[in-house]
Amino acid sequence: MCFTPAVSLSIAIFEALVATFILLYFKKSTLHKSLVVFLYVLGFYQLTEFFLCTTSNPFLWAKLGFITYSFLPALGLYYALDYLRKKIYLIPIFVIPVATSIFVLINSNFISLAACGSFFVTTRNMFMGHWIGAVYLVYYFGFICLIAIFLILHAIKKKGVKRQLDIIVLLALVLSLFPPIILIFILPSLKIMFPSIYCEFAVLFAFAALWGFYLDFKSQSQKKNK
Repeated sequence: MCFTPAVSLSIAIFEALVATFILLYFKKSTLHKSLVVFLYVLGFYQLTEFFLCTTSNPFLWAKLGFITYSFLPALGLYYALDYLRKKIYLIPIFVIPVATSIFVLINSNFISLAACGSFFVTTRNMFMGHWIGAVYLVYYFGFICLIAIFLILHAIKKKGVKRQLDIIVLLALVLSLFPPIILIFILPSLKIMFPSIYCEFAVLFAFAALWGFYLDFKSQSQKKNK
């Protein structure tokens, strides 16, 4: 969440514009699908926070926000494997976020608190303090670790631009995956109020994505000129 709903909406629009620019300008990039989808998903998350603070149904938008960032680790692992051209098994990757989304949608009392202040956003959900929440955290951190391992091992074998791209993809995914679970799940469960700074991570991700596409585009251009 950002400091004000207007900033949150602005970040959502910014991420949509960056993603659309990448779609139109870097059509042949090897990073094309993965980072673009992440930009749109992060933009949608910003929209859920905007509507949480500006509509009369904050609990619905808190649910949609929870579902959105629940898919981030699965999408991150899927696109990391796709980027590395490894075999992908959809069911093991997406079974937890899909099951989580169904559980969230069918439980009307999943969100117990959704409030928007000037500098703080407070949400409480059924997973906090429950063993299911522990399973959720294992899924979230486990997928982040798998992404990091795959990309680091791949980067070690590469040199030059290819290694830089691996590092940028890793940093970009980490920027998009860690903040939700820390700022929105763990700290509130410990009853710690957190400053609404998730939008800053989203902006950093957008710039990391642009830099990665630029390096990839530059590398491909140099190959053509040889």
